[in-house]
Amino acid sequence: MSILLQTLPAALNDQMMQMQTQTQIPNTTTTTTIIDDGSAAQDLSNSSFNAKLAVTSPGGSKYPLHIDNPQGIDAGDTRKLTCILYLNPDYNKDEDGGELRLLLPSSSTDPKTEMVDLTPEGGRLLMFWSDEMPHEVLPTAPNGDKDDPSLDRYALTVWIPTTNVTKLHNETSKFRNLKDLAFPAS
Repeated sequence: MSILLQTLPAALNDQMMQMQTQTQIPNTTTTTTIIDDGSAAQDLSNSSFNAKLAVTSPGGSKYPLHIDNPQGIDAGDTRKLTCILYLNPDYNKDEDGGELRLLLPSSSTDPKTEMVDLTPEGGRLLMFWSDEMPHEVLPTAPNGDKDDPSLDRYALTVWIPTTNVTKLHNETSKFRNLKDLAFPAS
């Protein structure tokens, strides 16, 4: 297995690493069947993925609204499924901040958007389509001790690409022009 570690832009004032591997991912088909019975899930790669470990300190750090894969194959990006695992064993909803806000459009033509805020509690796993789900990280605790590692926010993100690039992007999405600041197009 070869793993590539690369430092990413520090949009969150945090420490991030990108990892890529070409190792077989076990039981991907079983996992994706639970997520979606549709054809997009059937075309997820079972041989590669990208990953990022983000460690965010308190102090009001946030990450702006974006879509993980806004440009798709035009930018050489085939990420289709985003999986986020939070590793915060002592997360305190009232004090720590750093919630993930998802924007859920009721339809591509309806201007109303529902917002859902999810706390980064340890053990929580979120999965959504990388090319369709707008999301942002809300500010972490503004007054927390930046030198206290027990207050850090830990998130392991894994992106699974599609093997069928025609499955990328909902062209009618009102969010299709949002950027991905973690992986800017070159």
